[in-house]
Amino acid sequence: MNKLESTRVAEVLEAVLQGMSKLGPAPLESRVRSELEDREVTADVEGAIRHVWDVVSAGDPNTPIHSIIASYIRQWDATDDTGWPRDTQRLTPERRALIFARLKLGEAEVRALLESVPIAKSFSAAVLIANEHSQWYTEERKLRTRTYYWSRYERYLHEHGNWDEAATQALNESTDKILQCLSDPERQDAFAVRGLVVGYVQSGKTANFTAVIAKALDAGYRLVIVLAGTLDSLRFQTQRRLDKELAGREQILRDQEDGQPHEYSGDQDWMSFTFYGSLPSEQGAFDLKRITTSTSDYKKLGMGRDVLRFEKKYPDRPLNHPDNLRASSARLIVVKKHPAVIKKVISDIKGLKVNLDEIPVLVIDDESDQASVNTVSPQKSNGAKAEKSRTATNKAIVDLLAMFKRSQYVGYTATPAANTLINPGDTEDLFPRDFIELLPRPTNYMGVSDFHDFDEDFNPLDDEEIEKLGYRSNKKAFVRQIEGADDSDVFKKALDGFFLSGAMKLFRAGKDPKSVGVRHHTMLIHRAVAQDAHEDDRERVLRLLEENEYRKRVAFQRLWKLWKEDFEPVSLAQEPSLARPTAFEELEPFIAQALERFESAKKQVLIVNGKDDHKDDMPDFDKESVWNILVGGAKLSRGYTVEGLTISYFLRKAAAADTLMQMGRWFGFRRGYRDLVRLFIGTQVPAGRKATADLYEMFESICMDEERFRKRIGLYSRENPPIRPIQVPPLVPMGMLIPTQKNKMYNAQIQMENYGGKTAESGRVSFKGPDREGNVHALEALIDQITGSDEDLSGKTADGTKRSLRGRIYQVDSSRFVGFLKEYVWGTSESQFSSVINFLLGTGDESPGVDKWLIALLGKPAAHAKWKLGAHEVGAFNRGVVDDRFKVFSEARHRDIASHLTGNSILLDPSESLRRSTSGRQGVCLVYPTVPNDFQGAQVTDKQINLGLSLTFPKNRIPQRINWRVKDPKVSVAFVERDSD
Repeated sequence: MNKLESTRVAEVLEAVLQGMSKLGPAPLESRVRSELEDREVTADVEGAIRHVWDVVSAGDPNTPIHSIIASYIRQWDATDDTGWPRDTQRLTPERRALIFARLKLGEAEVRALLESVPIAKSFSAAVLIANEHSQWYTEERKLRTRTYYWSRYERYLHEHGNWDEAATQALNESTDKILQCLSDPERQDAFAVRGLVVGYVQSGKTANFTAVIAKALDAGYRLVIVLAGTLDSLRFQTQRRLDKELAGREQILRDQEDGQPHEYSGDQDWMSFTFYGSLPSEQGAFDLKRITTSTSDYKKLGMGRDVLRFEKKYPDRPLNHPDNLRASSARLIVVKKHPAVIKKVISDIKGLKVNLDEIPVLVIDDESDQASVNTVSPQKSNGAKAEKSRTATNKAIVDLLAMFKRSQYVGYTATPAANTLINPGDTEDLFPRDFIELLPRPTNYMGVSDFHDFDEDFNPLDDEEIEKLGYRSNKKAFVRQIEGADDSDVFKKALDGFFLSGAMKLFRAGKDPKSVGVRHHTMLIHRAVAQDAHEDDRERVLRLLEENEYRKRVAFQRLWKLWKEDFEPVSLAQEPSLARPTAFEELEPFIAQALERFESAKKQVLIVNGKDDHKDDMPDFDKESVWNILVGGAKLSRGYTVEGLTISYFLRKAAAADTLMQMGRWFGFRRGYRDLVRLFIGTQVPAGRKATADLYEMFESICMDEERFRKRIGLYSRENPPIRPIQVPPLVPMGMLIPTQKNKMYNAQIQMENYGGKTAESGRVSFKGPDREGNVHALEALIDQITGSDEDLSGKTADGTKRSLRGRIYQVDSSRFVGFLKEYVWGTSESQFSSVINFLLGTGDESPGVDKWLIALLGKPAAHAKWKLGAHEVGAFNRGVVDDRFKVFSEARHRDIASHLTGNSILLDPSESLRRSTSGRQGVCLVYPTVPNDFQGAQVTDKQINLGLSLTFPKNRIPQRINWRVKDPKVSVAFVERDSD
């Protein structure tokens, strides 16, 4: 069978498999035979069938037929479909066996596919929120336009990035979803797209948008512009990454004379840059021309702007016609996100005097919540121009996109609140109106949640539960708190940890060179934003290095003691499979090697900030090995990757949650040394004249908001119909909102959120005395004339853990309880339980199934501070306050009792009082009389007490998880301006 016939057979195979995409795999051979006969592709139908099986049995992944079958098998392996897979779990041998059985494959084909398409390790799928869009990015389309750049990038990740099959499959799946949301570059009518991709801090977002660029190029996009952060260092980092992994050596050296030095001369990684063998255009593909380089940001081209002019093989057809796209080179521009630079690009493109409507353009905005978002408040402007007032960077990006009718804008961020709260009513702006994708958490990644301890609903575990976990607790394993102003001893221990962890990396690399990277090993010190303070920090480090006398044997023995008392117990609990020394003599030579690597650097302690005096201190992780201690501020924040980071020393407070999260450079991939990572963090950092801030609790609070946001998005993305991007803003937790959005009110509003089987709680209470007192009076009115009883409820979880709740229990009917919730005053303009109230007021098909409520007034027996409700005295709970809100009120032991009382879950060996109190159709409200941790008094007044509420709802029969309504039917936007008070 010749190549043309084989291609046609592959197209038939693609069509048949695509027809199975909804109902799942079905007998393949009979359907392919029928389709071949209907299309009259070949006179030898049986020969074509044999050709398909021969290709499959050969197992060559580079053939179109094998590639198409493999793609659909992988999709079926990983699907969460609840229909055809029956009871099989995703990514299991049972699922694969079912796929093969439904396809009715022969034994030879089954053996070949099991070998050539191995079952991937389990991975979490990306969550996509999107409007309806055409399904243009099919396997048939990939086959027609080829996957030249994507195939080579995927191969690069396997060969040089040490990515396994599961990682590349997750990347392939998530980026296919993004491409599907973009407009087909070949379509006749122009359609602009705005989208957002949400990852984790330092979690591989660059790899994701590199894959998106590769696939977009293959599909027909011919101009790619990357907005690469606001610093030169970030632009360089991104340019080099794209040059290395996508453009490749041939295209970097395109106009270079043989033997002449080039921009990457002397780069240690040059030989690991992507290598195509020749220019892609010489292989029947198309070239990628770099308009910017690693040494030069975009400069106005003037008369040289023709480098941006696209070749049209057929002048009578538009550029985006398939015939022209195949023959036209693509352009890549990587720019610093600065209005002056972006304006130069705009000026040169306008100067081309060509029809820009024909150019398929992809704009990638890295760190899209920084600088890109318009922060000008409309209320600060007057008249008709108010809606168009923009910051300079936002205006430059909007103007750039407005030039192209086919512009596709994809923002990337780890802190999405600002992006999701852009005004969708401004159609020129950057609100992700078409899609939002939440990337899955990668393997070997350490994020903010890895330094805290949460339950499955992301409630923090209490101290008792953490103590039971021992070094399986993330906090106990990886976090070392800095308390008070004098931190010299802690600082010395952090330095010891730096050298010990470096020695351990070398020890493990000696056992298995592939187990851990040792090219870079770093420590980060982030104490202040002021540049003068960085000089002081460096001097302090140099002084302590001298005092610690690391070259003396006593220091070696001190490090061994640190290993035995701290690092070894953590390693055994967290990473038991990693190599560990059993005697000092095994580690001793590697301590010496670690010291030698550190001392061999020209300058051991580097200051990374914006001062010209320190511009040479910026480490070049790409060109050289870095074993250094880094001191800095803003440049060590957003977007900057500190390679090999193991020890972090953090004392800097930030006002905004997203800013604080971006300072967490200790997040990232830690393959082979996760157990060695340590975070030294301040718990009493000055935050005003007398106030202090607990940075650890601040990060914990942010993590709770972020993970709950992701969980809600994932839950509602599976609704029928699923939520759309315009409905996402009301799901953004209050803790993630930014000050510039306080004048906004959502137009897309949650009408009913089904709380059946869930718990609801909010720490955003009022700290005003009259509000606190009013809430006490509301509680008194709720239980007035009701005789409560003191109860001791207890039971055990499946693993034998005892759960108990002691408190005074009152029973009230549901309508009375709803009245109490309506009267409760929060620390926000709207009730934190407004959706709860709407849910409880539901009728008919939306009846919540709650007839009564058990009110459990709890107390802390050993509490120093006491509070009275009438004649009943209880001990007040102490809770941490972060950014004017309590982190959490409830405790796991109480929540489990509440879940049993509502019938949501069952505890073993329930006490008689627990059995007696349990019944159907009842909710439970846990009331926690609470004061902040720093409360000093022995007696708490009504104006000092906060009543923390934790509500648990019984399951119900409501089929929907969430319903929406629009406040203003005439306005099709996510929020409208709130009238000023």
